[in-house]
Amino acid sequence: MVVNIFIFILGAVIGSFLNVLIYRLPREESIVYPSSHCPNCKKAIFWYDNIPIVSFILLRGRCRNCGNPISPRYLLVEFMTGILFLLIGPIFGFGIWDFGFYFAAFFICLLIVAFFSDLETEIIPDEIMILGIPFGLLFNLLKGNLQAAVLGCALGYSFLFLISLFGRSVFKKDALGYGDVKLAALMGAWLLYDKVLLGVFLGYLIGAVVSIILLSAKIKKFGDYIPFGPYLATGAFLAFFWGPQIISYYLTNFIGRY
Repeated sequence: MVVNIFIFILGAVIGSFLNVLIYRLPREESIVYPSSHCPNCKKAIFWYDNIPIVSFILLRGRCRNCGNPISPRYLLVEFMTGILFLLIGPIFGFGIWDFGFYFAAFFICLLIVAFFSDLETEIIPDEIMILGIPFGLLFNLLKGNLQAAVLGCALGYSFLFLISLFGRSVFKKDALGYGDVKLAALMGAWLLYDKVLLGVFLGYLIGAVVSIILLSAKIKKFGDYIPFGPYLATGAFLAFFWGPQIISYYLTNFIGRY
């Protein structure tokens, strides 16, 4: 119980830093200077107003200085990171002292930054790929899966690159951002060649459902750009945590019938 509380707090604290990355990286701002400040009034945020989750609740989601609303994304990212960190142990069997725990946590952080950066700014920062792909290959090298990771990286990149070319030739405009293509390469470096295809498929499936809902509710109209990064990241989360179970279920209940 104590270990789980520590892991959740660790995740929430790291989630607070991820919020900095989500806001600053797409805007090409330094992640070091200036210190945490309100985007509206630019006043520095004191430490007691910067406690993950707790400060947002105590401030009722508003800046202490100017009273402007704080994006609920800050609370969501901190809480979400804590919860996802808690899933690492039960699903993968990594203890807090295992190197695998921190590699898995790192991949989760990369996906969270990609998800919310693309959702808010339609930009997936290159820094995510620059850090993520080598660490994914290193993680799988230590597990003895380097060849499968390299193949997964190449497969993820090639698959979405071809889809991007096809979309451009059919619709005469970019159907996918290049950041999505690079994100698929990152996914392959971590998920290997089998689960990267699952992650991309799930991303497209979730994206199609959400797009239909947005079009039906007239929130978006046909032809509007909808960021694909959040759906790819969601597919990657599902494939990372439950990929073998999803693949096994599909093979047993669909392929196994024929």
